[in-house]
Amino acid sequence: MNKFDRRVAESRVAQVLGLIAAEPNRRSVAAAGDIVGQFDYWFDGGAAKVETGYIEYRFSDDTRAVVGCPVPALSVVIEFPDGCRVRVQQETWAPEDAG
Repeated sequence: MNKFDRRVAESRVAQVLGLIAAEPNRRSVAAAGDIVGQFDYWFDGGAAKVETGYIEYRFSDDTRAVVGCPVPALSVVIEFPDGCRVRVQQETWAPEDAG
């Protein structure tokens, strides 16, 4: 057994973060083939529900993600269908004059 066999592939995390960032073809009404449920909006590959303090995403492969907002630091928790959970957490800020 390779010591990385149980590790979540970076590409899986990147795919989820990419969908969150892009929300491709975002729409306020579900289209044919979209995820069924109570959501505030849909996009190609997923849907989202806006709650107080966070947005909960559900993706077509049953991956789920929670993004803290509107908070000043990035905070994302991704739960994959196999039960693996990944947290992406911003720990520092760039200097204010770096903008």
